[in-house]
Amino acid sequence: MNISVTYAYQGLSAESLFSVALRVNKNRQFLFVSKLIAKHLAVHPSLALGTGTLLASLLMEEVGVGGYPETPALVKMIETGVVNRDITLQSLEFKKTMPQKTVFIGMAETATGLGHSVFQHFEESAYIHTTREEITGITPSFVFEEEHSHATSHKVYAPSGMLEQAETIVLIDDEISTGNTLLNLVCALDDQFPGKNYVSLSILDWRSDSQKEKIEKIMAERQIDLKVLSLMTGQFELLHSTAPTEPEMSLLSGVGHRTPHTELGSEKLTIGSKTGQRYISQTGRFGLTSEQHDEIGSWAKTAVEKLVSVSDKALVIGVGENMYLPLRFALALEGNALVQTTTRSPIFASPMADYPIKEKVKFELPDAFGVSQFIYNLNEVEIDRIYLIAESVIALSDWQPLLTYLEKKAPVEWISLTTTKRSEEIE
Repeated sequence: MNISVTYAYQGLSAESLFSVALRVNKNRQFLFVSKLIAKHLAVHPSLALGTGTLLASLLMEEVGVGGYPETPALVKMIETGVVNRDITLQSLEFKKTMPQKTVFIGMAETATGLGHSVFQHFEESAYIHTTREEITGITPSFVFEEEHSHATSHKVYAPSGMLEQAETIVLIDDEISTGNTLLNLVCALDDQFPGKNYVSLSILDWRSDSQKEKIEKIMAERQIDLKVLSLMTGQFELLHSTAPTEPEMSLLSGVGHRTPHTELGSEKLTIGSKTGQRYISQTGRFGLTSEQHDEIGSWAKTAVEKLVSVSDKALVIGVGENMYLPLRFALALEGNALVQTTTRSPIFASPMADYPIKEKVKFELPDAFGVSQFIYNLNEVEIDRIYLIAESVIALSDWQPLLTYLEKKAPVEWISLTTTKRSEEIE
């Protein structure tokens, strides 16, 4: 792949933001692997949260309310990888109010945490993220497609009035490749909730000139004001168009009598998934106000206080779309904890030098509706404890293979955010 960068946020290099890997996906054969968002690679929470602060500052400057004044310190952290927790805590206190009534939308799966990290800098606003999960007892506000993905349909379950009353909608993703997903999302919103202004925020924007012109033309036809802001823009040329092949992977196996060490018992919602998955309001899947979001810092502190054992060299693992709560949990540990989340995205793994994805494992969890989950590069991280954070635990046996695998890496403390009654007993 040939990549040319045409713009970069002052002080940021391409090497600090991403690597390129191959997808096991006939619709899109490549993936920009973020070094910042805590999805496919383990990162310090300060890097992920700082990336959200930079994007929030871009938006503040665009709307004329003044950006975060200490962005050079965040850029230095991202460039060097040398983190400073105090700088992060200071940045989290910086907040502004948008000039219009604003709703922020983070994109599942990879940008749910990034969306939170942007939104947390804004007062008198609301946040929600798209989801691929099948929720019972509630109708989506709207649905749109991400054609190139392994799981294409996104749904948004916004509370009544949230999108109707918004004047500006901010769409947050980790990267824009062609702009088709962005276009589909804006058009779906405009069909259902016309008359809004839009801002797109992303770390990377790789659209070609023709792809930009396509979006501009359709926006003009619909009389939509769409601003696109990113930390880096450029274009790429894909030199090989054949999807990689690899031997069929076996699912992780393992049995046991493990149960969660800690059930936080947060106030759970009455809404659940088709497989019985339960949710808490803090994830943002069903909408959060700025005031509700401000409570997440206290939530994280309380969660850490309930741990059986606290480690300075830990890995916090979130599952799927639940990315921001693990980030804040890891930050509250006050040590050098890293964060990573499992993913539906199948990436080709290879031990080749300079290739970002060295190894992977495949497993299934009850909330995935038959879509396999993956986790990458755990052999690459030096840790002495793992905190596995589940939104809820229904079928205990379904978690045992993953727990068996993780315990080979380090002692595992398993945390459930809800106290859902389980559907089985392990004998």
